[in-house]
Amino acid sequence: MSFVINSAVPEALTPELLFIKGSVSLWNYSIPFFTTNVPLNFAEKYFKLFEELPQADTGEWTLEELFQRDISWERVDNEILAYLNSPTRPQFFNSLTVALMPSHTQSLGGDFGPPIDIPPLVDAGLGKPIGLGGVQIQFYGSDVDVPSGAGKLRWATDRVDAVAVDGQHRLAAIKRFVKEAKRERWEGAAVPIIFLIADERIGFRTPLAENDPSRTVSALRNVFIDLNKNARPVSPSRTILLDDLSIVSVSTRTLIGRSLGDTADEDRVPLSLVDWMTDRNKIDDGPFLTTVTLLHEAVRQLLAVPDLQLDEDDNSVKNVEVWLDAILPITDTAAREEILSQVRTCARLQTRLSWMPEQIKILQQSFEATWRPQLRGLLRNYKPYSDIWDYAEKHKLLGPQFVNLYVAQEAMPAKSGQERKKRLVEAAMQQTDGWTLAKRYEAPLAEIEELKANNWAFKVVFQRALFRAFANVIRNPKSYSPKLEGRGDAGELFIACMNRLNRAKLDLVDAALKKEAFWAGSGLSADSTIEFTNAGAERIRAWLEIAFIIHVHGTAAPTFDGIEAWAAGVPAKTLSYLMDARRPAYKGMVKLAVARGLDGESDKPERYLKVRYEHLRSILREA
Repeated sequence: MSFVINSAVPEALTPELLFIKGSVSLWNYSIPFFTTNVPLNFAEKYFKLFEELPQADTGEWTLEELFQRDISWERVDNEILAYLNSPTRPQFFNSLTVALMPSHTQSLGGDFGPPIDIPPLVDAGLGKPIGLGGVQIQFYGSDVDVPSGAGKLRWATDRVDAVAVDGQHRLAAIKRFVKEAKRERWEGAAVPIIFLIADERIGFRTPLAENDPSRTVSALRNVFIDLNKNARPVSPSRTILLDDLSIVSVSTRTLIGRSLGDTADEDRVPLSLVDWMTDRNKIDDGPFLTTVTLLHEAVRQLLAVPDLQLDEDDNSVKNVEVWLDAILPITDTAAREEILSQVRTCARLQTRLSWMPEQIKILQQSFEATWRPQLRGLLRNYKPYSDIWDYAEKHKLLGPQFVNLYVAQEAMPAKSGQERKKRLVEAAMQQTDGWTLAKRYEAPLAEIEELKANNWAFKVVFQRALFRAFANVIRNPKSYSPKLEGRGDAGELFIACMNRLNRAKLDLVDAALKKEAFWAGSGLSADSTIEFTNAGAERIRAWLEIAFIIHVHGTAAPTFDGIEAWAAGVPAKTLSYLMDARRPAYKGMVKLAVARGLDGESDKPERYLKVRYEHLRSILREA
């Protein structure tokens, strides 16, 4: 007698789930969904938060793939878990939306691949299995996919991840509730589920090209943002990271590194230097140079995307065409015509100006060629920012480890933050001999914060002003000097001007001017507190543009008393405009005079203006 030993290890499968299938098929997308309900302990065991995916803490996920990972644990603990634990309130959850995605791939999403060998489910009326990699689907009464119908599904847990794309906070609370509460509390409870499976074999359709590896995760991100827009306001930074159909948001993302480990891309700012995780909009502490929100503001002002006036008799279409050629020039004739055809279509239908995915890519490529090098150059070459960037490179702080530790320590609530910090520290100590928290995290962070101390560059009001002034200069170089040969030349000279102010210590918050602060009346109030207002940003912005005009004209720049007589064409008009009594720089001096108990109508505002102008001129007028 002979024996055959089967050495194959059976796939670990979830229990089977009964579903009803439907789809939303409108316009260019078709999104199939499978509705069911599961016990709470099924959700706890088989569904995942983003941070529970393999290598979520240390993996080099792309920026687009990080959209799901930031959970407000404070909301989970104080609101949702408290709700589940309340004996006096009826508990009910809306459905969770869970995306089934292939696991153990280099990126989130992607193709499921060919079906694996899973025994079919045996039930009267069930058709043959439809295999999508590790997912098995069987319909009642059909051997093939149907647009709507009932059936059963299950998946191989080692091959497929079930990730919450809507309801992640509810799922996080359910997981804690099942782990912490007595079994009798949750044993009979269930939660409704909508599964999304982005695979063409069951009816998924997207206008993105089949050879685009991001097409499935891109579609799921758009579903996620739309769900959250309708259910609960999406945070500003998350909206920017998710929105694939806004040229401003897409352009903002092209400025930023694709992943926490992508540090050598000479076209982008490393992701570790940009706060994409919070909406604090605060950069005077921590490792970040800027935030997603501040970059988005800068790109929005730079592009100044027009809209149609929805009036058949106006010049909206022509205005958009002029804007396109000036701001986002497209050299390919067919591509340019495709963009203008969409403009005419929106005008004919009297809808807001909007773009299809392939059109967004055309506009994005123009932004990358025209504007991205300028904005990256400002963050790379303005000395306060380059000092932090260089320090981070030298001490190997641009990878996932340092920034994830900072988030765990500073941005997450105590309990969940400490848990994550512990995991990160243990992993770092295993991977690097001699690694200590004090040496590799606490000391570098303290050094970075010392570099930032008292510097305007790391105050949000100043960075807003800096981005605005820079955008104005590189959009309209000839308004500042006829000698400027183009945007690149203007951008380099603007950075050189800022670095001269830096050498003169004029970009310090308390930069001295005789017996007072230079920035009093601009970014500082009379009592030397920072004004975090739009008006404050506009006053600083005006002074930066004034400084730039003095810098590019050197010894030819006029004295304060000679501004009106300065015969320099358009730049003279620009300078007169910036110094006008109705403009922000002068209004700031009026505000300062009034705060000091002086008459705003006296000559004090003009004297304050003059002494600051002449101080800038003494620093910058050298050729």
